Amino acid sequence: MVKLSVLGSGSRGNALVLACEAGALIVDMGFSRRELRNRMSSLGLDPGRLRAALLTHEHDDHSKGCRVFCDDLGIPLCTAASTAEYLRRRGKLPERVLEFEPGHDFQIAGFEISPFAVQHDAVCPVGFVIRRGSCSIGIATDLGDVNALARQRLRGCSALVLESNYDAKMLRDSDRQLYLKRRILGRHGHLDNVVAAEAIGELLTERTSVLMLAHLSQECNDPGLVRALFERRLAEINRSDLRFEVLSQERPVGPVELRDDSSAQEVFAYAAN
Repeated sequence: MVKLSVLGSGSRGNALVLACEAGALIVDMGFSRRELRNRMSSLGLDPGRLRAALLTHEHDDHSKGCRVFCDDLGIPLCTAASTAEYLRRRGKLPERVLEFEPGHDFQIAGFEISPFAVQHDAVCPVGFVIRRGSCSIGIATDLGDVNALARQRLRGCSALVLESNYDAKMLRDSDRQLYLKRRILGRHGHLDNVVAAEAIGELLTERTSVLMLAHLSQECNDPGLVRALFERRLAEINRSDLRFEVLSQERPVGPVELRDDSSAQEVFAYAAN
């Protein structure tokens, strides 16, 4: 059994925790050490069980607490080699580091980790498919497009954590500067609601039991709009049975239990911050 917990997801911080009987790992640490500990505590998670940390890319909303948090617990940070070098030059790299290259699998903390390249404006951004037995968790929280590689890797996961960052009309009507709008809309920016909703028709299979929508923009998206859009889409593809959660910046969620038969039993605990 694997337990999935999300400490928060949005433009101001992202982190999630996966736990099994062999240990636990954290994916991204976009909050301070204190905030990460507080959010774990709110869900009944013991930081002492963490055996490793994974990093998708170097942007602050994913890496803010990585150095202090990893050093405090004495755990290694697993990150792409070029991302590690970027953080090293800026004094943001923990003492213990395990470097990987996208496309090369490795094992740690009782899990098999499959990092893959995604389209985003970072040094070497990756998504992950993390496996334990027959359970698999696909994570892609910052990507400008669901390209062929992402579709191949994310299809058929037991649980899928996928970006649904913005509503195109809200973004275009916002007060953001034109260069920023173009960056977000670009193929190396972020994923809009409609593209994400269209993609799940291919990504979800009979093995998928949990869908979590991540990294919603606070200014250019609306959780109610996202929920309504995906409820319609799930009905269209006859997957209204699937549990889905619209993740938020402030509310930790979990743990969600993923069993070997790919069924999901929810033990949701919410902690308003």
